[in-house]
Amino acid sequence: MGAEAGWGWARAVQPAGGTGQHAGPHETFTHPLKARVVDRQQHAPVADVPVTFCWDSMSQQALFEGGEATAQARTDAQGYAESPRLVAGDAAGTAGFTVTTEGAAPERFEVTVDD
Repeated sequence: MGAEAGWGWARAVQPAGGTGQHAGPHETFTHPLKARVVDRQQHAPVADVPVTFCWDSMSQQALFEGGEATAQARTDAQGYAESPRLVAGDAAGTAGFTVTTEGAAPERFEVTVDD
């Protein structure tokens, strides 16, 4: 664990789906990005908190439906939050997303646009 993800954070953002998937140019990725927010001490889900999914790549490889670079969702009773679907751009490569919520270190999710 890096220093950023270490001491002092009350919550943790955990990847729960969507990261690591592939799509062709201009295709919609099969799954949305999905994160789970848990209390770091008790490992219990944290419900009803906002989670922000933010595209952070330097090239336009994948954006949320509607061309948005950022999306926000609230966690459900089990601590899960899902982004809108992702649409691949025309450039092949890896698109990175930073997923954040208050009180937690940011978590990085990645998807790949194939040639």
